[in-house]
Amino acid sequence: MPSISVERTIGKTKKAVLGGLIRYNNDKMGKQKYKRLAVSLREGNAIVGGIVGEVWTAVLFIQFFWLEQHLRRKGFGAKLIKAIEVEARRFGATRAYVDTMSFQAPGFYRTCGYKEFGSIEGYPGGVTRHWLTKTL
Repeated sequence: MPSISVERTIGKTKKAVLGGLIRYNNDKMGKQKYKRLAVSLREGNAIVGGIVGEVWTAVLFIQFFWLEQHLRRKGFGAKLIKAIEVEARRFGATRAYVDTMSFQAPGFYRTCGYKEFGSIEGYPGGVTRHWLTKTL
């Protein structure tokens, strides 16, 4: 009889779940393209900002985006977004999406052409999580 186990270390379970999910998705959709990518902003050898994302099938998911405080509102964020979108298009992406908290950057993504398609309220401090998407 199967049993449920709650774990604090996720390595083995994550690998098994991901492997099973990939096999299931491949059965339903065929083998799909998958690529991780990153773009960085550098001052000398120091990374002072960047985006980490992945393209799966034809969709770019922006996972992490950060800029040093002193570089914000100077156009670097928009240049980083454009760079990852261009690279994602080279890999076949036709759409992008991102999620961000209300205290982070929903307005920034909107100025880059992203449209909100959902949100969840109820995070501590009155914070809302927003999901945005854009056709590439």
